[in-house]
Amino acid sequence: MNSMIHSFQTKYFVLAILAFFFFASPGTSAMAAEDSAGKILRMEGSVQIIRYGKTIVGTTNTKIYPTDEIITGPESLVELMFRDGSSLHLGSDSKLELKQYKFSIVDDNPSFIAKMTKGLFVYISGAISKVHPGSVKFETPDATIGIRGTKIVVSVTETTMVINFMDPTGKIGVVTISNTNGTQTLDQEYHSIVVSWETAPSSQEKMDLESIKQLIQDNLQNIVFENNDQGLPYTDIDAFLEDLQKLFTDSDDIQFESLSAPSK
Repeated sequence: MNSMIHSFQTKYFVLAILAFFFFASPGTSAMAAEDSAGKILRMEGSVQIIRYGKTIVGTTNTKIYPTDEIITGPESLVELMFRDGSSLHLGSDSKLELKQYKFSIVDDNPSFIAKMTKGLFVYISGAISKVHPGSVKFETPDATIGIRGTKIVVSVTETTMVINFMDPTGKIGVVTISNTNGTQTLDQEYHSIVVSWETAPSSQEKMDLESIKQLIQDNLQNIVFENNDQGLPYTDIDAFLEDLQKLFTDSDDIQFESLSAPSK
């Protein structure tokens, strides 16, 4: 079993795949029954969660639910870890509305749908996107973004820009951007598509790294550019599964390292 674990290239990939099988395994029905979508793994600055009309101050380990609205303040960042092993970072002055999150092999119909209202977002896909391509969709005021296994940066201002990156497994996924005016496919690394609600999505065009870096705030640079070859810190699958369970059941005891936290 250990040799299988070491064969994976990154901590992220193992997290996504083992999360999928762990939550689908016999004997985990109590965890599967919980309706939280994930939790806050790391944050800087201020984070607010709007839940059923009430405002909650977000802190590390705060659980996230499928209809929550997450808002970050100036000079802030939040890293959300979801049950399928996917991660979503929100930069400063960003707003995300979760619309649907289902992750269960029992109904064989998982989905992740959210609206990126404004700001900067970095998404790394997990088991849902990899096992059920097309089940992860992000809406913006300008278009709908469909994801099939990748890492993307989404900037929502007066328009929406989507940039495609190699994911931590070394693969480049496929992204579709569509609105009532048309559809385009994004499938090349460091390429982007720009779209507004008035126009069809542009054709994908390659961006130079300096332009991309200027778009992304400093405390997100690590997750975007430098996080593709972290080693798995576990040598024992039982220890990994134990920590995975703690991630979603314990409010104060987290063993996973943040994907974007600066190296110590």
